[in-house]
This record gives sequence, structure tokens and C-alpha cells, in this order.
Amino acid sequence: MVRIFIGLAVVALALLIYCMVECLQTPRHQVRVLPKAAWVFIILLLPLLGPGLWLAFGKARGRSAAPQRRGPAAPDDDPEFLRRVEVERRQQQRREEEARKRAEEQRRKRGSGGPQGTTGGQPGKADPAGGKDSANGAAPGSDADTEGTDSSNGTDPRDRRARTDDDGGESPS
Repeated sequence: MVRIFIGLAVVALALLIYCMVECLQTPRHQVRVLPKAAWVFIILLLPLLGPGLWLAFGKARGRSAAPQRRGPAAPDDDPEFLRRVEVERRQQQRREEEARKRAEEQRRKRGSGGPQGTTGGQPGKADPAGGKDSANGAAPGSDADTEGTDSSNGTDPRDRRARTDDDGGESPS
């Protein structure tokens, strides 16, 4: 009979050690019913009953004991991530649009107030006539440049299609 008591004492001691180690290593969010410190005292003060209660009620077991994923598994499942990507894409488009508008405005400014000797308002492209008007050989902006043009509408008065008949003369054909 003494052998049975010794055997039960060894089993109780092993169970007590196992439950105490398991209780101390269990994260707080997995401990049920009582706080962790209360379970330690129950396991120590009630040699067979304490470890039995811990195994039955103390630790969350099964699927609920597994760490639960919080949030989406992949970035494309995360609405916050997708929102940030969309905001960044819109900001990049806005910056590109603003840069394009600034560049276009600079081209316009260079074209209207640019240096003489360029054609079509395109900077850096010299006039093939060497800065002279190819139609009459005069430099652009000189009096000879406007020679042969009607000052009112900038057309050649010899061109019948561009003239209008204000004094009852010949109408354009």
C-alpha cells in the first residue's frame, strides 16, 4: 500500500510541476476564468485538485488557443493599404499634371517673348534664312518685313482671296 501512495505522490508531483510550468509559460490572453497569479496559487495549494482544475478550465485549448490573425492575410486584401496606394497614385498624377502645365506655360512664354531669329516659337531652332525673312530677304521686325502686306489684316494686298470689298470694287473669287 505504501507503494501505491509513493506512486500517487510521484504522479501528483509530476502533474504539479507540469501544470506550474505550463501556467507560467502561457500568455495572459490565453488564460481563462481567473488571473494567472490566482492559477499559480491554486496549483500550489491544492496538489491534485489544482492541476486538474488548471487542465480543465485554466488554459484555452483547441482552435481558440491558436493565435488569431488580425487583419488581412495579403496586402491586396487590406482596404487601408489599397486606400493608401490609391491616394499615392492620385498625388503622383497631380504632380505630373502640374509639371506638364508648368512646362507648357514656360514653352508659351518662350514662344511669345523669345529671341528673334527663331521660327514658329520653337526655342533653339534658327531661321533657315539666317535671321532674315525668307519671303523678301528682310530681317524679321524691320520695315521691309511688312512691305507688301496690308497693315490692317496682315495679308498681302495682291492676294484677291484675302481682300474684302469695302468700296464696291471687285469681290473675292
